[in-house]
Amino acid sequence: MEYWVGHSLTATDAILIVLLAGFCNAIPTVLNGAIGSSLHIAFPIASRASFGYWFSYFAVVSRGILAMFWFGVQTANGATCVTATSVTGGYSTLAVNISDFSRFSKESRAQYWQLPVIPFFKTIVALFGVISAAAAQQIWGVSYWTPLEIIATWQDNPGGRAAAFFCAAIWLLAQISVNISANAVSFANDITTLAPKWFDNRRGTVLVAFFGGWALCPWIIVASGKAFMNFMSAYSIFMAPMAGILFTDYWLIKRRRYDVPALYDPQGIYRYGKYGTNWRAAAATFIVIIPLLPGLVAKVSSSVTLSSGLNNLFSFNWLYGFFLSILIYYTLNYFFPHRESLIPCVVTGFETTLMGVDLDVDIQSAEGAKKEERAAVIVKNS
Repeated sequence: MEYWVGHSLTATDAILIVLLAGFCNAIPTVLNGAIGSSLHIAFPIASRASFGYWFSYFAVVSRGILAMFWFGVQTANGATCVTATSVTGGYSTLAVNISDFSRFSKESRAQYWQLPVIPFFKTIVALFGVISAAAAQQIWGVSYWTPLEIIATWQDNPGGRAAAFFCAAIWLLAQISVNISANAVSFANDITTLAPKWFDNRRGTVLVAFFGGWALCPWIIVASGKAFMNFMSAYSIFMAPMAGILFTDYWLIKRRRYDVPALYDPQGIYRYGKYGTNWRAAAATFIVIIPLLPGLVAKVSSSVTLSSGLNNLFSFNWLYGFFLSILIYYTLNYFFPHRESLIPCVVTGFETTLMGVDLDVDIQSAEGAKKEERAAVIVKNS
């Protein structure tokens, strides 16, 4: 916000940009959240249907690295918005792994509330930033754009210090909440998928707290600031095609028909060949990412000069990556479909078959159970 107002944009322009970016976040988040709310599976498992059993680890590791770094950055300080694309990119991670949270929905339609809520609260927070900066300009003659800068001016009297304490406590709670929801849980899900023998959710959370909150020295990252923070925002070039591929595979290619038990089978229908890689997803991912890599390098190193075309392309990397990945992945699947994974109906693993057919389990063994317990016995056709 500070960047926009300082670069010839009015406060109204900045608010509208945040609102637009909010919808750019909300739409793919809701679409990909349907995977979790309908099938109750986490992102690392859901990604196997589109990327392949083993290539899905690329998506999981990419998301896990980002969660670890952002855990440290959020611990050391809050994040601020820079441009319309970075507002979208900064929250693009949830558009990819929203299934980690939506899978706990009691009703599949519950997660659709994200569509109005995400842009609404993003815009409200941005509006508060504009109002507080304008008020700070009137009071102190300086536009303070972060709560911590404003709190630092309240140290002259006991009342101000008390207010600073409570506001700082709220700020601390906000950072803890962000880390738990957006980073710790996500990293724990990722690491338990990569190394289930050694890690569970608790150990994964401890690991990300150790590396992200201490070993990476996030206070140095925040202090050295701009180049590294630019890199973290630019990391959305990896998230955008992943979000696009997840959406396309679930809604357009598979038409919401996944075989959930097969997602846990390394030799199942989602292996996609010898190497466990869906080459269509791999092609779409790298075709999108490669043209954006020079922009990523330029974000980190000011000595790198980009052509105007590459610079303009990178400026809307999220929109470019999301929509181009949809087009490429859909086209490849249209001309080279993987028919084995195109099943006629969804298989959740909880289907029940009642009397009148051959069964693999002995229904008579449940005769002594209560009626509701008997109905919950999982059976299948022989």
